[in-house]
Amino acid sequence: MPVPPGFQKARLESEDGTKVPCWFNPSEYSISKANEWTLRPVVGRSLPAAQFAGGHARELALELLFDDTPEGDVTGATDALFKMMETDPKLARPGRNQGRPPKVRFVWGTFLSFEAVCSDLAVRFTMFRPDGTPTRAISRLTLLQAEKDARSGRGTPAPPQNPTTRAHAGQRAHTVRAGDSLHSIAHAMYGDPTRWRAIAEANGIDDPLRLPPGTALTIPPVVR
Repeated sequence: MPVPPGFQKARLESEDGTKVPCWFNPSEYSISKANEWTLRPVVGRSLPAAQFAGGHARELALELLFDDTPEGDVTGATDALFKMMETDPKLARPGRNQGRPPKVRFVWGTFLSFEAVCSDLAVRFTMFRPDGTPTRAISRLTLLQAEKDARSGRGTPAPPQNPTTRAHAGQRAHTVRAGDSLHSIAHAMYGDPTRWRAIAEANGIDDPLRLPPGTALTIPPVVR
């Protein structure tokens, strides 16, 4: 089949210089953003007062297909995706942490996504050679905005404070709302979505994907 005029391959680019080409361009991708509002009942009024508590980071979700049937191997491509989730010691901040996963962008022709971190990655292997080598994989990624984007006005993320959930100095609490994730809560409380593990450990959360609305979470202080 001839290549259509102007055809360009999509790819993921990591801040460490790694480029992961998409073997097949995605059929779609989605970008979402949520804002936090607090509704407070007002005596004598039928409607509560709405107070803006801040914006959450934008999220870009996409699904990528890697297919090398019948005799190929897709693990090289999927391993490159998982590498984007691994801690890189070269990105350590002295006195702050021992490293972090690299920031990434999704690039497709003239489209350049916001600078992001890969907050979720799931790979499903669906076809195999007789020896078990996978020849087809479907990867689902969620990229969470990590840096201000000039194309979105003031941009996100917001300052690392959430006045609606702040308790007293050194200790904070948050009640899980519909749509919350540990990454979005860490972003709201710390300004850093990669700190979600501190919240998980402080609350004994074994499965970060199971976060029932109404759950009261203790937010530990940031350790510098």
